[in-house]
Amino acid sequence: MNFFQINSFIKHWFTSTNKGHGVHSPFIYQLCEEVFYNNFEFYHFKKLNNLRANLLQSKQIINFTDYGAGSKKLKSNTRAVSDITKYGISNKKQNEILFKLIHFLNSNTVIELGTSVGLNTLYLALPNKENKIYTIEANNELCLLANENSKKLDVKNITIINNLFDVALPNLLNQLNTFDVLYIDGNHTYKATLNYFNLALQKINIKSIIVLDDIYWSKEMHKAWTEIKNNKNVKCSIDAFYFGILFFDTNFIEKVEYKIKI
Repeated sequence: MNFFQINSFIKHWFTSTNKGHGVHSPFIYQLCEEVFYNNFEFYHFKKLNNLRANLLQSKQIINFTDYGAGSKKLKSNTRAVSDITKYGISNKKQNEILFKLIHFLNSNTVIELGTSVGLNTLYLALPNKENKIYTIEANNELCLLANENSKKLDVKNITIINNLFDVALPNLLNQLNTFDVLYIDGNHTYKATLNYFNLALQKINIKSIIVLDDIYWSKEMHKAWTEIKNNKNVKCSIDAFYFGILFFDTNFIEKVEYKIKI
């Protein structure tokens, strides 16, 4: 972590709630119970853990062009799959929270920006194999690897789109009536993040959520998060430090914001 992240983490730790304490919304309290603080080991976690372990040992080298804000750990144009898995994707705990979130919400149509090695994509896809998962990745070699990993686990409800976010997301949204979950994990810049959010607003429904990864990745990224959570369409936001969740359900009588320890 850099100074901004360390300082932000300390502030977040002392201003956030734990175990759902202080959460007045019954829906958000249930979400805390079943998603953030649910220690149940789902059946799929074992094979996902095995895949993660294999990727962490992989000697495969990927030719890499970074189309976003770049990586704080990885700078080379060639990167080992093991390093991408270790430094370039969400950790096991965050992945499992996303799995539980999709399971809890019973989401049908999920969009992911940033496929990478495809491990996180599988956590989005496996809660319900009837779901439709659309994942976008500009790097062709990563798309091929993600496709291989899907085949290893016999997961067939994933559509991998090999293109730039700025091209693929508008095209995909034009083809969909709506979506249930949009997970943004790539191009951590202020301008791009706001752009993806504004594009998504055109296709939200009352139950849609948007998950923004790395909301404290930089001052610029946190500025984007702050502006987005204050958008009039957002009825509830959860700041879990490592990511933020936005809700648009008009059943929230008042706009509410929560900070949650995970």
